[in-house]
Amino acid sequence: MQVTAYKLGAQYRPGLARVEAIVDQAARLVQNKLGERIGHVEFVVTDTRGYGDSILAAEQRVLGTRTRSRYAPPPSLARTTLSPSGTLIVIDAQATPNHEVDTTVVHELVHAAQFGRPGVRDAVLAGIRNNHGIEKAGGWLKAQLENRKVDAHEREAIRLEALARKLR
Repeated sequence: MQVTAYKLGAQYRPGLARVEAIVDQAARLVQNKLGERIGHVEFVVTDTRGYGDSILAAEQRVLGTRTRSRYAPPPSLARTTLSPSGTLIVIDAQATPNHEVDTTVVHELVHAAQFGRPGVRDAVLAGIRNNHGIEKAGGWLKAQLENRKVDAHEREAIRLEALARKLR
């Protein structure tokens, strides 16, 4: 797993150090629990200013375009999205308290594993294409079904956050 910093002030370096220290162990825990491979994951640890920029840049690389999303990513501790080589996890070290780093990493790695499930990566890509105005996603019924899947994935990630207690 590759972990890089982007526009990260010195006061947030402890969060970066903790992410670097636990990503491999956290990935093993998640893979063992789910019985699924996570695949190639890149982490970007940034501050609140760099959070949206990092997500936008990844989406543009995946789409091969310079279009901007019509929607700004909502503020959160982290977000999992696609990258050309697999999955990108962006962690906002400014918004994430140090005591929440382990839980956040596990939560997002669960999403990375979910992206490997049949149809999930395609659905995420369709959402990104829609948000960038490239291709309109399906109708109301399809959106409702996708929203239910997203909710189920979120509940699963929250449930597995308990794995963070096993990290050293």
